[in-house]
Amino acid sequence: MSVHPIVLPDADAVGEEVAATILDRLAATGDRRFLLGCPSGRTAMPTYRALARHAARGADLSRLIIVMMDDYVVAGEDGTFRRVDPDLSYSCLGFARRQILGPIAQACAEAGTVAPTEIWMPDPADPASYDQAIDVAGGIDLFLLATGAGDGHIAFNQPGTARNARTHVTPLGEATRRDNMGTFPEFTRLDMVPTHGVTVGVDTIAACSREVVMIVCGEHKRDAYARITAAEAYEPDWPATVVIECKNPTLIADRAAAGR
Repeated sequence: MSVHPIVLPDADAVGEEVAATILDRLAATGDRRFLLGCPSGRTAMPTYRALARHAARGADLSRLIIVMMDDYVVAGEDGTFRRVDPDLSYSCLGFARRQILGPIAQACAEAGTVAPTEIWMPDPADPASYDQAIDVAGGIDLFLLATGAGDGHIAFNQPGTARNARTHVTPLGEATRRDNMGTFPEFTRLDMVPTHGVTVGVDTIAACSREVVMIVCGEHKRDAYARITAAEAYEPDWPATVVIECKNPTLIADRAAAGR
């Protein structure tokens, strides 16, 4: 099986299209909560900006719950892992507050509508509880996905991750850490990038979501685009290929990534 790609002119067009899909699915869920799986970083930023623009025009996003994929962790004095301080620019929780929920809440305030308030994050001290909470909620309605350019990581799932992996703490490989140096410019040396992360698993994405949208934008993602479009099943050395095995998958790219 493969996923037929949708190719649009640029990243902003992709963001508008994905935001429109989110609003369509949100409207179809009635009055229940809508769980949106979200990556941090550059890939989905045009989508988040588009959602804020829709909120400014009065779109009802009050039932939206932001379900984050991962975060950097550090070891405490007792050896247990904890998420990095959310005030740090590279904190994924901080990213969700500043770049996703904050602009949407401000737009809702200006439009006089009720803003969403919830952000879910995996707990490195109890990773399994994240999958349990998602299952109890009925699953993730729509999961936005992004792929690492250099190694195909998805969330923080590293090359070699087993297909049945659930939420877990993992060491981060050099390629993943170098990819994230491009996301956070203050990482001027590799040794500044945290070495571990807590992440939803490959199977968390595939088994716990009703629909997924893989976003691939930028010329630097051409190899990733080619790898995913050629895949027919999950390939452990390129974890983003799990999109092939997800329910209701969509691959959406800009021309720069697709080479068109």
